[in-house]
Amino acid sequence: MSINPYMTVLGAICLLAATSRQNAAALSLSLADPCTVSDFPALCRGTIKGQTNVNAATDVAIRELMKRTRQAKEIAEKELKRDGGVATCLSNFNSAFDNLDKALTNIKENDGFSLNINLSAALTDYDTCSDAMKETREINVIYKSAGVLYKMADNCLALSTLVKH
Repeated sequence: MSINPYMTVLGAICLLAATSRQNAAALSLSLADPCTVSDFPALCRGTIKGQTNVNAATDVAIRELMKRTRQAKEIAEKELKRDGGVATCLSNFNSAFDNLDKALTNIKENDGFSLNINLSAALTDYDTCSDAMKETREINVIYKSAGVLYKMADNCLALSTLVKH
């Protein structure tokens, strides 16, 4: 039994058309709600506050993350009498803040490559803080803050994949 070549071509066209419609629907959904690409969409939506422009949403998310990093840094400075994990976190919060500041510049300059690098570096900073706190068995507000900051940074990184270059 042979397959009619015209039916094969017609089937391929129908499959491509269906796939294109699904991709278009997914794209329009992510444009209407940029947080659909994030691992923590509820946290993302609360952070970007209804922003649908992906560049603006990413900017807002980074600024909020910087604000929360500054707050975590202030808490860590008060707890610094202890050695170990808190000192590591304080250093990493400073590094993350610098990386986020660079990321804001990357958005303005439409530099998606550097944006990704700087957001990835901030993500690593928060993860390093969490690891240091676990190693010293200091499961406290700084450890919990680092976990939230990590999720926020992960959301920023996800949003950055939608940024127009």
